[in-house]
Amino acid sequence: MRVSKKFPTAVHALLYVAVLSPKRRVTSTLVAESTGSNAVTIRNIFLDLSRNGLLTASAGKNGGVHLAREPKDITLWDVYQAVETNDVEEIFKLHETDSTCPVGKNIYQLLYPHMLDAITAMKDSMERVTLGTLLDELKALLKDFQPGECAQNLARPQEDAL
Repeated sequence: MRVSKKFPTAVHALLYVAVLSPKRRVTSTLVAESTGSNAVTIRNIFLDLSRNGLLTASAGKNGGVHLAREPKDITLWDVYQAVETNDVEEIFKLHETDSTCPVGKNIYQLLYPHMLDAITAMKDSMERVTLGTLLDELKALLKDFQPGECAQNLARPQEDAL
């Protein structure tokens, strides 16, 4: 299945916000540094996440982004839907077929229910994983995890950064 870089970048951004926003103002520039993306790309992802009720944003000197829900209430499927499509025809691109060929004429009809099953399985799996789950897994990966360290780690080599 096709998933662009937007989904993992959006998850990264939400994790970053969850870790830092209680302690520090989180901006698209900070998240862009952490993800290795352009700040404009991050702002567009922030817009998608905000439109879908996952982030809140405020402008100005003390502005920034914050989670709109508790991490335990944001599933990977929520994030996926905010930044990607779940349209079968967009995820699975079918080739042009010969309408006079019995195989070509019927391939879409044959494949569609199975492609739909694959998307349903992906949805079911992603609904079982929350941002809270990922935060717990992240904490387990990092020794002496301190939420305030994340921004300081941006200046360290990539393997040390969050």
